Amino acid sequence: MSEVDGATLMARSLKQQGIDHLFGVVGFPVGPIAAAAQKEGVAYIGMRNEQAASYAAQAYGYLKGRPGACIVVTGPGVVHGLAGLANAQQNCWPMILIGGASETYRGGMGAFQEERQVLIASPFCKFAHAIDTVARIPYYVDGDAERHLWPALRSTGSAAGPELHCATPCSPLAE
Repeated sequence: MSEVDGATLMARSLKQQGIDHLFGVVGFPVGPIAAAAQKEGVAYIGMRNEQAASYAAQAYGYLKGRPGACIVVTGPGVVHGLAGLANAQQNCWPMILIGGASETYRGGMGAFQEERQVLIASPFCKFAHAIDTVARIPYYVDGDAERHLWPALRSTGSAAGPELHCATPCSPLAE
């Protein structure tokens, strides 16, 4: 049995949930997700900035009636991506924002562009969580969370807000 890295597992999990387009800005540490998504048959659409990528993802969610997905770089990239996430929440449009993050073991130590991303994303989405290990990626994207999370993401009329944010540190992506 061959090993699968976290970026590939994330891409496969998104694909299995029907995500066929991924908008974003590649950089540290989400570049491998974009590359893996393309290998798995998910179209990656590079944008000039994270705000544009998040608006594209939320518009896609509105137009298609299923989650639009967006990847953004760590720290300021996530802050810029919140614009589309907040708009998706206010309009009850399904959207997934995947933000890069510093290595898990460096939390609270002033790592490069470290930000409390889950905390700042929480007011704008139904579910926000940091991915702590590669083994947890399917849980957050499609496994056990599916009973609770994905029905909300698939419905466009939820007053509770059908949005998701996952902070993806580079350490689980490389595992």
